[in-house]
Amino acid sequence: MNLNVLVQLAIALALGVIIGLERGWRNRADDEGFGDSGLRNFAISGLLGGISALLAQNWGFGVLVGIFLGLAGLAATAYVLTAQKSGDYGTTTELALLTTFCLGALALSGFTQEAIAVAVVVAWILGAKPELTKTLNWLQRQELLATLQLLLIAVVVLPLLPNQAIGPWNALNPQAIGWLVLLIAGISYIGYFAIRLLGSKVGLLLTGFFGGIASSTALTVSFSRMAKQQPSETLSFAAGIVLANGIMAPRLLLVIAVVSQTLAYKLAAPLLILGAIPIIAAVAIARWKIDPQTKNLTTITVSNPVEIGSALQYTALLVILSLLVRWAKEEFGEQGIYLLSALSGLADVDAVSLSLANAVQDDFSITVAMYGVWLAITVNTLVKVGFTRAIGNLKLAYWCGSVMLSGLVAGFLVLLAV
Repeated sequence: MNLNVLVQLAIALALGVIIGLERGWRNRADDEGFGDSGLRNFAISGLLGGISALLAQNWGFGVLVGIFLGLAGLAATAYVLTAQKSGDYGTTTELALLTTFCLGALALSGFTQEAIAVAVVVAWILGAKPELTKTLNWLQRQELLATLQLLLIAVVVLPLLPNQAIGPWNALNPQAIGWLVLLIAGISYIGYFAIRLLGSKVGLLLTGFFGGIASSTALTVSFSRMAKQQPSETLSFAAGIVLANGIMAPRLLLVIAVVSQTLAYKLAAPLLILGAIPIIAAVAIARWKIDPQTKNLTTITVSNPVEIGSALQYTALLVILSLLVRWAKEEFGEQGIYLLSALSGLADVDAVSLSLANAVQDDFSITVAMYGVWLAITVNTLVKVGFTRAIGNLKLAYWCGSVMLSGLVAGFLVLLAV
């Protein structure tokens, strides 16, 4: 008697039990579980798959195929009879039964751990039907498309991009640029759903936190407009804006670290100081200056960031900036890089920071990259403070400006000491 074979057959039986538990529980009110949906049927199906794979090792693959087709015919017959009796024309149980057979065969073919993992996933999918249905009803069409587009970029586009330096000055690596686009889109994607799931329920500060992950500029504009409409709640909106801009700093540090750990190490202390001061100030404002009844009054709407058009625009921006960084260095030296960083900071910090981080990987001056990133952050911060005054009101600009500029100055002093 081969003990190893017995253990494998026991595992094949257990796989059927795992899936059968869910099917049997769902139909527990019926004595027979409509024939093929009970615990016994799935346990036997898993064991049958294991026995079939064992026989196929000696008599050929055709044995396994033949038994599988026989089981499929039996399941089809049972489906017709069951559907006529119950009026339920779903095929989930029949598909699960055939999958259980395959998993049993997989376990006897040397893929035991993989078979167990798949069995657990299948049982979870079967058991989570109400939650999955609720999720599908909750999901908006644009969000479904965004998810599919993000997967398209990750598993289809990226593998097709060449992983080599091309273009003028060998400044472009298509696959590296693709990864950067995916990184930024992924962060915005997480922030978008975090705001939708938690924004109006967990309070203004967490809304600001997730807004900082998705887009601190978008949140600044949104909250400034709200402050204009509700001037009595200006401090509430100021706390959210300040927190969002504080979260922007560690988020940027993480993005830079993915591309260049060297540059991230140099900027770690300044960026953490830049973020810490607004975060502490936001908590202090919320604790001592805001009426507790107003902490849950707001939410923001951030447009879905994962669209093919947006991704292509960001790719084009990264390509242009990567080329301009090299061109500016060749033509104007350090001054050209600083001018480029300042102009880029008017609209975006991530793109120019990623371009400089990527350039550092190719022996670009790390000092120039450090000050270039900081200059872009400085211009971007000034622009957002300007939004609080132009779109919001003077009180909002006072609170946001004093906190955000204090963090900027403190971070710059630390940068000088690095």
